[in-house]
Amino acid sequence: MNESKPLGLGLIGCGAFGQFCLEAFSELPDVRIVAVADTVAPLAQAAGQRFGAPSFTDPAALLAMPEVDIVHVATPPATHHGLVLPAVRAGKHVLCEKPLATEVSDAAEMLDAAQAAGVIVPVNFVLRHNAVTDAVSAVLRCGALGDVLAAWLVNCAADSNLPPDHWFWDRRASGGIFIEHGVHFFDLYRHWLGEGELVDARAHLRPGTDQQDRVACTVRHGQAVVSHYHGFDQVAVMDRTEHRILCELGDIRVSGWIPLTMTIDAALDAAGLDWLVSACPSATVERAEPVPESLRQTRGRGKERQVTQRVRMSFTPEADKQAVYAASVQALLTDQIAAIRDAGHPRRVTDRDGLEALTLAAAARDAAGRAAT
Repeated sequence: MNESKPLGLGLIGCGAFGQFCLEAFSELPDVRIVAVADTVAPLAQAAGQRFGAPSFTDPAALLAMPEVDIVHVATPPATHHGLVLPAVRAGKHVLCEKPLATEVSDAAEMLDAAQAAGVIVPVNFVLRHNAVTDAVSAVLRCGALGDVLAAWLVNCAADSNLPPDHWFWDRRASGGIFIEHGVHFFDLYRHWLGEGELVDARAHLRPGTDQQDRVACTVRHGQAVVSHYHGFDQVAVMDRTEHRILCELGDIRVSGWIPLTMTIDAALDAAGLDWLVSACPSATVERAEPVPESLRQTRGRGKERQVTQRVRMSFTPEADKQAVYAASVQALLTDQIAAIRDAGHPRRVTDRDGLEALTLAAAARDAAGRAAT
């Protein structure tokens, strides 16, 4: 592969999200859009015209093109296995939308095939390429807030654009909420807190239907217990996602499915505040109030503590969700291309991450299936 020329990218799946990503990718100097494919002919034709590329209704025609170096698979989850395998066997690198597959065994087969072919097949885990996500990681690493004890994810998603016949509700096509959507957050908490182990899971059907519209589970990451809730039952204007990470000396809150804002509320001494500011220098200290003298030398979680200030900090690097989303997609593909050009480049999202997140999601799905209500 010529390392000085842009890599040819082909898109399979020309829906709104696939075209959103293609628009972002088209701005990268290391990428050239060379083909698009979709089994729905008008979608393929429209995308081909928009990006000035040949369009196909048969993905095999796209895979046969020598100009295609990377394939972006942006189709419903149950189709990923059948599209990624021929792509990697044709010697193409693949960027796969989440999840990698709907079954762990299929995902493992895909990774084995990619390794045998000498190509990569990461999942588009954009949350790892986000300034707020990075800020949370830096705060946790600096140790100013002590150990993480627990966390809560509440994802209140809209179903306004999901009519009853949408493939999302067909768990054979989507894998269900844990797999279709939850993998992003299983991966995010693995990124923040290390490997996770499922504790329990539940799923709930919408009354009078077979639509599984609410799921919840608990995952243990070391000593930290993380609760996940996903509900696809909100009107569009109330779509929202919140994280709360509880630590020994305070908590971190993150807002947005694409994280846009981080706030910290903590009781610290002067050194702790310095560590926090050093970890996230772009954050704003909104409040630093003295702790009453009688409360400064205290105990917490069985340890002697000294706290001198009650601190509130906030970090909002960019308020435009679509701009942040596009930048994250671009950063992820740029990172993967760096690894294609240099096998020693350490990627933020590895092929294994897609499998590990799916393993947690499948465990939650299976446990919830046994306890569905």
